[in-house]
Amino acid sequence: MNAASAPAKLNKGRMTIVLVFLTCALPIVAAFYLYFFNKPDGTNNYGTILDPQVDVSTEVFKNINGEDFTMKQVADKWVLIQVINSNCDEVCQNTLYFQRQARASKGKEQGRIERVVFVTDDGPLETLLLRQFPDVHFVRASEDQLKSWLPLEQGIVGSKGSADIGTVRDHVFVADPLGHVMMRFPPNNTLQFDKFRKDISRLLWASNIG
Repeated sequence: MNAASAPAKLNKGRMTIVLVFLTCALPIVAAFYLYFFNKPDGTNNYGTILDPQVDVSTEVFKNINGEDFTMKQVADKWVLIQVINSNCDEVCQNTLYFQRQARASKGKEQGRIERVVFVTDDGPLETLLLRQFPDVHFVRASEDQLKSWLPLEQGIVGSKGSADIGTVRDHVFVADPLGHVMMRFPPNNTLQFDKFRKDISRLLWASNIG
């Protein structure tokens, strides 16, 4: 190898490394830009984004075993929140099932998701229900304790789903790892699992927290 050809080969090698790097990095950069900075006016999310977001309650509740529970116990996680009566009907049970399956579909990332179910009366929950959902936090709370921080009409971005608001018992809410209630899904009796699961996946994909 003569002295003149050595720098040319070295430069060619460097250029190859740069091209390989750009080939790998550009799709990631493009996806990041499109997701965060070039979103279309119409959102693709199934759930309704809430703005302004609402802080989760700081109140001390009791779980179904009579032990203290606060939302701090699920801090730093994505939290799916459902409100039910102790007489959990078919829609109620299907919604619980959807949440369990959406979480399970995340595989190794399912630990980033917690589920809190508030029971608005003092009735006992069926043993079978508790066995089916052993990882759920079942917590006692009145509807009045929940309405102030589980938004229904106030602060909704756009009008999607606004005609089907109902009560806090009719929706699944999402709290982010920073402790803000930021999404409300359509009524449980019309909830579509695939769209619900995709929204959960998008939230986890778009965030490194939780």
